[in-house]
Amino acid sequence: MKIISKETIISTAKNLLSDGIETNRKTITFPVTFNGELYYSKEAEIMENEGEMWTMYTVDGKQWLIRIEEKVYDLGIYPKVYTGD
Repeated sequence: MKIISKETIISTAKNLLSDGIETNRKTITFPVTFNGELYYSKEAEIMENEGEMWTMYTVDGKQWLIRIEEKVYDLGIYPKVYTGD
């Protein structure tokens, strides 16, 4: 079984946040492929159903975090992603 690297997961999460996504939830669950593309990305050209689902979250609505192997990583501040309750 292949495992997606922590760097690929973090990079994909940051790309999703910086691409202008908006949500009224404090969590975002997203798929990551082994080459670091989102499943729904045209560039991914998925031939097989391979990848992993990951969840990032915010506590204050601005700073986004992700937990990988019991360690929390700071993804950065993206104040326009969380639109409120």
